[in-house]
Amino acid sequence: MKLEYYTSLNHNPHYNLALEKHLMESCPEATIRFYLWQNEHTVVIGKNQSAQSEVHLKKLKEDKGSLARRTSGGGAVYHDLGNLNFTFIGDDSVFDIPKQMQVIAQALCDLGYNAQVNGRNDIEVDGAKVSGNAFAHQSGMHLHHGTLLVNVDKAKLGLYLNVNPKKLKRKNVASVAARIANLNEIIPITIDQLKTHLFDTMEKVYQVRAQFCNIPFSFDPLLVEAFSNETWLYNLHRNEKVVFSECFDFGCVEWQMDVHNGLIRDNHLYTDAMDTEWSRKIESCVLGIEANEAELIKALSRLNDPTVSDLIQALHDQGITL
Repeated sequence: MKLEYYTSLNHNPHYNLALEKHLMESCPEATIRFYLWQNEHTVVIGKNQSAQSEVHLKKLKEDKGSLARRTSGGGAVYHDLGNLNFTFIGDDSVFDIPKQMQVIAQALCDLGYNAQVNGRNDIEVDGAKVSGNAFAHQSGMHLHHGTLLVNVDKAKLGLYLNVNPKKLKRKNVASVAARIANLNEIIPITIDQLKTHLFDTMEKVYQVRAQFCNIPFSFDPLLVEAFSNETWLYNLHRNEKVVFSECFDFGCVEWQMDVHNGLIRDNHLYTDAMDTEWSRKIESCVLGIEANEAELIKALSRLNDPTVSDLIQALHDQGITL
């Protein structure tokens, strides 16, 4: 097994996400690529989220902030230069989520933090979230990335993130900022110190000498356009309206539909669920059917998916506005 390290000195989120995608698509067999990067003044939304619902876009634009959409699932997060992002990339033979989570948690523990991995792939210190993680998979190659809050401006979360109140109620917190902590609030540390320790911990956990690598010559900066164009960022559908919205243990959903002559002509299920393909299956199974609650439930039941059963039950209980 080989271990490769990459660090981006660019703080543009679209560049960093494009480079991450390139590192994933070009990763050799039996190689773990560990990539560290930072974004400046950015809200990053999950692959299947609605920018209009999740972000105070007007305020973000007024403050000259950036919007980015990543390839993984999960929810919206705020990045500034007080946040360090990490990415693990590897194929089936080396990709190991528990081991990768161990690297981050162990690095923090060795630095004196009481770090633990919790059930939804977050890392907490003394009960407060300091790292959120998400995942993407493509043709036998896998990506695991996350945040490490070192000295993030937590006040900006309330300014730019439009968090569903139902989600906060399920977590029993007043705001996103109330359940997170900066590492610097617990034990002072710099980004550079954290980077060095993460690299050292990678070698200890994997028992492999690592190679520090330059940004590949094969990386074409034109790939950045794919992550910065409005179609990718905003995913606008003019004729759709919200027909259902609810939060579950696996995440929140907002279902939008375009109904024409009594049939579902198009639909998009926006969600911060970790599974990036879950919503696509649902969208496909209801396309073209009659737009009524009974037909929706009948179509969803055919999927025979335990997570979809939660959605079916909510449709029974709450109904749907078509």
